[in-house]
Amino acid sequence: MMEAVLSLKIPEHWMSEISANYPATIKVIDRMPYSEHGVKDLVEIQAPPEVMEEILEVIKKNPLVAKVDTTVTEKGKVLSAITTSRCEVCRIITDADVFLISAQSKAAGKVEWTIILSEKKVLKEIFDHLKSKSVDAELVKLTKIDDKEALTERQDKITQVAFDRGYFDYPKRISLRELARMFEVSPSTLSEILRKGQRKIVMDYFKKQRHAI
Repeated sequence: MMEAVLSLKIPEHWMSEISANYPATIKVIDRMPYSEHGVKDLVEIQAPPEVMEEILEVIKKNPLVAKVDTTVTEKGKVLSAITTSRCEVCRIITDADVFLISAQSKAAGKVEWTIILSEKKVLKEIFDHLKSKSVDAELVKLTKIDDKEALTERQDKITQVAFDRGYFDYPKRISLRELARMFEVSPSTLSEILRKGQRKIVMDYFKKQRHAI
């Protein structure tokens, strides 16, 4: 099993537009498919308070954005559910045989994806798809994952509760914000905990698959 970090610039996508023109950091906390070609992202946006409203207006005016729901969590930070009606590049990841661990904006309009995959041929297929969409992409890092990595007791408990309450179901039976309130942590903190939990679950799954062959 491998973890790959990809750097790419997605044409016309709102994340690339914002990161290229504003001093903002955008982190995708959760992503799910929307209709046939789009995605719905729960994102955390950090930016200087004086430009935050302008950033949100730019996102809303993006021709591919269908809906934006925003909650201010603290000064200079907002939590937004952003629905993109068409993002074929985003769907390459949601439809591929990989697990998206994180997606975050970088300088110069780039976005960095961290994914978990079992075979290198899947990574080649992703790059072939990106190339066909004229996306400038590069592999930043590819590392093997240690099967001995373990969850802490708290991570294990939170991941188990999230599973029992239907967070990993599609559609979800409980939201990230509801879980965050249960454990009295911020949504971004809970997201990181669940990503580690998901990573361990995925590792265990592939390990069992290998042993079953």
